[in-house]
Amino acid sequence: MSTYTALTERSALPVNIGGTVIYCESFRISAARVMKEESTADGGTVLTNSAFRSSRLAFTGRVCITDDPEDIILGYNALVRSASGFGINYMGLSFSDCRMLSYTLEDKGGEWADVTVTVMTAEPVIREVTP
Repeated sequence: MSTYTALTERSALPVNIGGTVIYCESFRISAARVMKEESTADGGTVLTNSAFRSSRLAFTGRVCITDDPEDIILGYNALVRSASGFGINYMGLSFSDCRMLSYTLEDKGGEWADVTVTVMTAEPVIREVTP
């Protein structure tokens, strides 16, 4: 008896970052916790501090540049320089108080440009939609 796995095609999901819609083809999130350990007098270990580190989110995809492509660059440059936080909604999740760490935009002369945007947030991830 043979079995097969049905493959489905996932389309790029739109995400609005700084007023620009990225058709996101790849998304990566990372989060970590750091713990401080101290040695005890009897040779044991005790945790003296534990802290959550900010989450990093990377959105990679395409942006349409047929209208005013310079507006995308000006908007992203403003976000990189700004200390103000902004919100992002993606895949039914809400990320608040995000700060842009970096972006890359590669214009290959077509109607679309490749873009990667990396942001950071210290706030917890919130589900927008109930399952």
